[in-house]
Amino acid sequence: MSTPDLGLGGAVPGVLAKAGDPIELTLSTSAVFNNDVTFTLGVSVADGSPDGVLSPNQVTLPANAPSVPATVTYSAVENGVTITPSVGGKGKPISFTPVPSSPFDSLRTLQLADQGTTVFGADTCTTTTPETNCGIAMLPLSFASQRAALSTGATADQCAGSPCKAGSTVVQFIAALQGYTAQAPATLIFRCDKTQCGNGGVNKFKVYYTYLSSGPLDTVAPACLLKGQANVDPATGEPVACVDYVNSQRDNAGDTLLYFNFTHDVRGTGY
Repeated sequence: MSTPDLGLGGAVPGVLAKAGDPIELTLSTSAVFNNDVTFTLGVSVADGSPDGVLSPNQVTLPANAPSVPATVTYSAVENGVTITPSVGGKGKPISFTPVPSSPFDSLRTLQLADQGTTVFGADTCTTTTPETNCGIAMLPLSFASQRAALSTGATADQCAGSPCKAGSTVVQFIAALQGYTAQAPATLIFRCDKTQCGNGGVNKFKVYYTYLSSGPLDTVAPACLLKGQANVDPATGEPVACVDYVNSQRDNAGDTLLYFNFTHDVRGTGY
């Protein structure tokens, strides 16, 4: 399964699509059938019953063909969506062992920006944004890839070993970054709605993140030691992403803005 090449760099998932976007899949078999065979495409998710509908939910493999491409859409915002073909109905039984697709995340929003962009998401991540979390990327050096992507999706199952807060949203930034250092990092501002982050000091809220394109948000970002900079791993000298609590603030609408300094494309949530 895949989506079109969007000119992105970094940790790009095989499928990068929001709910309702087209997804390309190829159904392949190790055997060649003498007649056309119609396969039903079933959907499953890692954490229970799927909320969405796959359309179309059938694909026909032509006679004597080893594979057939198809374009489908999935209607819900969910993580870990898997598509599995099956054969049923009347007629002579067909010997077939189904192999499910790799799981993918169906996103809520997906934006693209061209190379040269230095501020990304400010027009959509506002006090009126319906998501509980959204992101604004501040990129003084822009990015090296042709494009960058900024998305929001369903919360990950785990945030550094415990369940993520109910209703939280995962923000994902994808691009090939070059030239950023601990002393001059990029910044991803996590906006957390006042319904989740409206009480208490800003420094009580955390950013949970991963550099992987899917899966749990397995790291809690430490506080930045210096304003406007990322931290440095004393053992390796490599930059360490962190939350700049000096720059972080609560805006006039009561939303919390967490300034996350980083040098590598990232998925995360802040609350």
